[in-house]
Amino acid sequence: MIYDAQEARQIDEWAKTSGLPLEVLMERAGSEIAKRIKNRHTREERILVMCGTGNNGGDGYVIGRELVRDGYDVTMHAPFGEVKTATAHLHQHYAENFGLATEAVCGQYDVIVDGIFGTGFDGSRLTKSIHDVFDWVREQKQQGAKLYAIDIPSGIPSDQTNGFSGQAIRADVTFSLHAFKRSAFLLKTAPFFGKLEKIDLGLPAFGGWQLMSESIAPLLTRDPYGHKGTYGTALLIGGSETMPGSIQLAARAALRSGVGKLQVATVPTAQVGLIMNAPEAMVLNQTTTAIQEMLDQVNVAGIGPGLTSDSISDWIELLFAQDIPVVLDAGALIRDSYPERKAEIVVTPHIGEFARMTKRTVREIQDDLFGQASEYAVLHQVIVVLKAHVILIATPEGGGYVINGASSGLAKGGSGDTLFGILTSLLGQKEYFKHIPVEQLIALGASWYAQASKQVEQQLHPSSIVATDVIDQLGRVKN
Repeated sequence: MIYDAQEARQIDEWAKTSGLPLEVLMERAGSEIAKRIKNRHTREERILVMCGTGNNGGDGYVIGRELVRDGYDVTMHAPFGEVKTATAHLHQHYAENFGLATEAVCGQYDVIVDGIFGTGFDGSRLTKSIHDVFDWVREQKQQGAKLYAIDIPSGIPSDQTNGFSGQAIRADVTFSLHAFKRSAFLLKTAPFFGKLEKIDLGLPAFGGWQLMSESIAPLLTRDPYGHKGTYGTALLIGGSETMPGSIQLAARAALRSGVGKLQVATVPTAQVGLIMNAPEAMVLNQTTTAIQEMLDQVNVAGIGPGLTSDSISDWIELLFAQDIPVVLDAGALIRDSYPERKAEIVVTPHIGEFARMTKRTVREIQDDLFGQASEYAVLHQVIVVLKAHVILIATPEGGGYVINGASSGLAKGGSGDTLFGILTSLLGQKEYFKHIPVEQLIALGASWYAQASKQVEQQLHPSSIVATDVIDQLGRVKN
């Protein structure tokens, strides 16, 4: 799961009222983090545990106690004084009975555990003394210290980054307690988290956002007795005389993603390319008549890549009038509102397009990726596939999925057309995948795309990866 600060507080409160004291949660968190640190480091290394005045400090005292109990060289340091919460004070007192009194820092450390500030940190509280502590930690890292953050690196906001100054501790590893925090996936703050590792506290999963971790194996199944009708028919509308390649990439991606039959309405220039590069697709003219005649034969329609026609609005209305899922991309992202309908509407903007759609700046979107995507999806009752440095799938009910870890080689023209083709193809197979909720099916498709891009990196440098490499890898993905 991925929590904001309020959800993190709510789960703590739920645990307390349900009979699981915070002292126990703190013990579980600290003990598991200490175990992971012991698996990585020796007793000869100097370990500094920095404890703040809140519950993160309490976690730090548990970690220090567990390490010293096992013979590790541990220094406890409280740069801003004693802990102030009752739960943290209990564990501080227990640690002191193991001889772990707080000390001043001295010399160079091999390992630093950051338990200074947690999810409740307010950037407006930055003072010179906090800056000085952050600078000292930065110097220690430059000298080779390995840095572990408890739950969230100190100085990092939990939910949004619009007020983030860049002053924070940069971790090598962040141990996320129970759930990841939103800022671990935001552009300004993600690099401060380092490697993310989740610590399971034995709590139930609440909240609406989750990191996509399910296997894509269900997408790779095939009915041995099926036929092309089993896997649906998709219609793609796109391409123009100046951008004939976009629809070709989308068509190739759709075919590689398993759709049974593919119809493509495009301009003559792109038709020639399709005949050569995707001969499995059936080509029709990009006219209102041809599109209308085809609609009663398809299970899904996707429109937009490379599209510049004056008839876009009319074609979108034709698609909305049918009881089939509709995917809007690129040139088709022109709506201010959407009709109420049973079948899904999926919009697939990149950050710039989404800023235009929401009348906000790119920076505002990047600072509040989760909030902005969710607000749009709920307001318009559409599924939003927001393409940023991560991919967010926001659902009409609120919440959604995050796909992380795609190749940086996707920052190139044609990548969005590829994802559009994959998603349209999978929605065309919705009946075959009827045991999978539609939002999850879309998230699995985006995960397939991300995994294919990452596996291409095993053969090519990210700078050299192009969309066709990712398309060709789809059928070779090992999950």
